[in-house]
Amino acid sequence: MNIARLAALAAAFTLTACQSVPDARASRLSAMPDEVQSKAIMAAVHDAMGRTDLSMDPGRLVDTSILIVRPVAVKGLTDRVPGTPTRFTLMRLEGACYLLEAGGGRRIDLPQLSCV
Repeated sequence: MNIARLAALAAAFTLTACQSVPDARASRLSAMPDEVQSKAIMAAVHDAMGRTDLSMDPGRLVDTSILIVRPVAVKGLTDRVPGTPTRFTLMRLEGACYLLEAGGGRRIDLPQLSCV
C-alpha cells in the first residue's frame, strides 16, 4: 500500500472519530399523562420487569424525572414486601422518551409520550 492511500485512510478514520454523538438528558413529561398514557407506562414497566405486582405513579413524571416503582405488599402481612423499590429516570434522546433503570441499565422505550 502506498503512502497516499494510507494518508487518505487515516484522514477518513480521523473524521469519523470526531463526529459527535448526542447525549441523553434527564427529562420530564410535557403534560400530565391521561389514563391511556398512564396505563401504557405501567404496562411497559410491568412487561420489562416481568412482574404485575408493582405500584407506581406515572403522573409524578410531570414534576420530576424519577419514577419509583414499588412492589405491592403481601396482603395481611404489611411488613412483608416481595422486593425493593426500583428507580427509573425519564430520559430524552433526540425527541424519544424512555425510562432508564438506576444501576441496572434496563431501558424502557415510551414512544407515545412527549417529554421536555
